[in-house]
Amino acid sequence: MVDTPAPIHRHHGTIMGGPWQILHRPAAQTPPSDVAAAAFAALQAVDRQMSTYRADSELMLLNAAPLHTFVPISGELATVMQCADRLAELSKGAFNICLGEMVNAWGFGPNPAPLVPVDKQRTAEQASAVARGNYTLRTDPPALRKNAPCAFDLCAIAKGFAVDQAAKSVRGLGVDDFLIEASGEVYASGEQAHGKPWRVGLELPVPGDDHVVFDEVKLEGMGVATSGGYRNLRTIDAKTYSHIVDPTTGAPLETTLLSVTVAAHTCMEADGLATALYVLGGKAGIEFAHAHKIAALFMLRETEGFREVRTDAFWDLARF
Repeated sequence: MVDTPAPIHRHHGTIMGGPWQILHRPAAQTPPSDVAAAAFAALQAVDRQMSTYRADSELMLLNAAPLHTFVPISGELATVMQCADRLAELSKGAFNICLGEMVNAWGFGPNPAPLVPVDKQRTAEQASAVARGNYTLRTDPPALRKNAPCAFDLCAIAKGFAVDQAAKSVRGLGVDDFLIEASGEVYASGEQAHGKPWRVGLELPVPGDDHVVFDEVKLEGMGVATSGGYRNLRTIDAKTYSHIVDPTTGAPLETTLLSVTVAAHTCMEADGLATALYVLGGKAGIEFAHAHKIAALFMLRETEGFREVRTDAFWDLARF
């Protein structure tokens, strides 16, 4: 007798300015509509807390708070801030959540700046200022004090956390076999079918809306995220800039790297590490990933096409 595979339920929509979806195997006591609603509610909650595109978000209210005063924050925001601090220390500043003013100056924030040359000396001075510790995080009870002017931007980590929160909500309903994706950030749990892991496609880093899958990885109880400067672009005086700001200069990063994909135990960690490795660049990023046993795929620009570099941990995910 051959078992007939159970159908995969799918729900999709839009959140945080991009698409999201959940795929899951049936759960005995939970209607698919309840699973989708729980996942979406979790994504919405993080959006309300950490979006830079909502003036009333917890993060934007924190950005507007006075200096030298502890401001109570949610446990969720404290969790993300703690992870950001760890990544900043681990990467020696390559990961930095205090670049909001520079992101806005280059036109990649919620209020796009005019397409005119940016005062690079000013953004460099701002970058130098935020390179030093300019806030204090307290965890019990959760609160944060700004010690110097700082505009927080959690775009490099909050979406991954949102996916993790959605996964937590779905598990709370007794659903163990699912995949959640929000704008390319993915977390997969359990199996797609009996004995078969979830498979996630890897796309070539090409500009525009083309999505060319060149390989795939298997995920079970892991998140995967990609950082790159090949889609969110602006052109100023005939020069094209990517949205990822170099913490050392305050200007968009200039690198031969096209993208970095990372798999980790949480989507938040994968999200943040992908950005940190991208900022570190090809040589330093690859060395860092090997040294810290990170599952990472680097796509580098070559004269003709691309060159890929995979760490041993990433190769393991591509073996079926």
